[in-house]
Amino acid sequence: MRAQASLEYLFMLAGMFVLVLATLFAYNNGVLPHTIQTGEQVNLLQLQNDAQYIVVQLNANNLWDDLKPKTVSLSESNGETTCSVDGTSYSGTHSGVIDYSTDGKTLEEIYNDCMDGNAGACQVIICALGAD
Repeated sequence: MRAQASLEYLFMLAGMFVLVLATLFAYNNGVLPHTIQTGEQVNLLQLQNDAQYIVVQLNANNLWDDLKPKTVSLSESNGETTCSVDGTSYSGTHSGVIDYSTDGKTLEEIYNDCMDGNAGACQVIICALGAD
């Protein structure tokens, strides 16, 4: 009976050891980091899609040409960011801090940054011109 219990204990330890090794192998081969990176890419693509949709709608209504040379002002308060297109009534809020500097950049430059993969720029476009 004692020998059987010892043998079961040994197999349990060996199983746990194999699980630890498999986890380390998966992590070191990039399975987990790749999964995290893929999730971030999906989030960026969604932001780019939302920003592009807003610009397409503005373009369809012949408004984008008037807006694209405008600059955007950002202000943060209580964990929210307010985005205002200077000289227009376009304004919105984003629940959270946007990690992007709009200093001296036009909406067209911000949009181009968004399409080049800057998630913060996409958040500015969505905040300032669309519903967040």
